[in-house]
Amino acid sequence: MIAYRLLLVLKFLGVLGYAGGFVAVFVSSSPVERRRAVHAIASPALLVTWLAGWLLADRLGIALSELWILGGLVLSCASLVALMRAARRPASDRIAFAMAAAPLVAVVVLMAFRPTWSR
Repeated sequence: MIAYRLLLVLKFLGVLGYAGGFVAVFVSSSPVERRRAVHAIASPALLVTWLAGWLLADRLGIALSELWILGGLVLSCASLVALMRAARRPASDRIAFAMAAAPLVAVVVLMAFRPTWSR
């Protein structure tokens, strides 16, 4: 039981790290800071989130082929790619923010409702 709780904490810390990198991309003024936010904060944090999620799924016996897990992986990748694009731009804008935030919101919806292939 303690390992499960520690994995939940690790996953939550990964999500917080990704959120911090996400915010930093849109509030930073210099391109170097934006790239650092994506590549040194958001990307590793997303990797930690994926690893902790994989370990949680394994521990709980949930197949990684579930719709909500596959959708979360694909959409979190889409969010990261959009975040990398936003970091390359000279100034962040609302469209770049929406392109990065929309898949992230969809991931949260998938995690909350957990749709499966059988329903």
